[in-house]
Amino acid sequence: MRSRIIGYSLVFTVFLFFDAVFVPVRIFGVGPCFLLSATVCLAIFEKERFAAIFGLVFGLFLDFSTAAVFGVNALTFMIVGFVCGVFAQSRLSVSFFGAALLTVVSAAAYALIPALFYSFFESQPAADVLLYSALPKFALSLPPLIPVFPLIKLMSRIIARREERRNLW
Repeated sequence: MRSRIIGYSLVFTVFLFFDAVFVPVRIFGVGPCFLLSATVCLAIFEKERFAAIFGLVFGLFLDFSTAAVFGVNALTFMIVGFVCGVFAQSRLSVSFFGAALLTVVSAAAYALIPALFYSFFESQPAADVLLYSALPKFALSLPPLIPVFPLIKLMSRIIARREERRNLW
C-alpha cells in the first residue's frame, strides 16, 4: 500500500506542477486541468475511496497554489473521484473511451461548480462567467487525458506486479 501511495503521489505532484506552475496552454486565463484527468483515471484503476482521498489532498494543494476559491477544487476532485470510481466499477470497462467519457462528464461538473460560485459570490453575470471561464475549462479538459491515462495505467500495472511478487495485495 505504501508503494501505491508514494507512486501515485509522485505522478500527481507532476500533474500539480502542470496545473499550477507550468500551464502549457491558456485560453482567457484558463488552462487544462491535469489533476482532474488524473483523478478520473485513478478512480478507474483503483478503488473509489482511494481516488477520492487523492482528489481531496491534491485539490487542496491546487487550492493553496492558485488563486481559486479555497476548497472548491478539493471538494470537486473528491466528489469526482468517488462518483467516477463507483460508476467505473459497476458500469464501465477500463478503457480510454471510458476514461474519456467520465472525464467529459466530470469536466462539465468541474467547469460549472466554480463558475456558479464565482457568479454568485462576485455578482458577475452568469453568461460572462460561463463564456470566459467554464467553456474554456470544459474545452481544455479532454487533451490532458492523452498523456495522463497511459501514465496512470502504467503506474497501476507496475505497482500491481510489484505487490503481486511480494504477495502484498
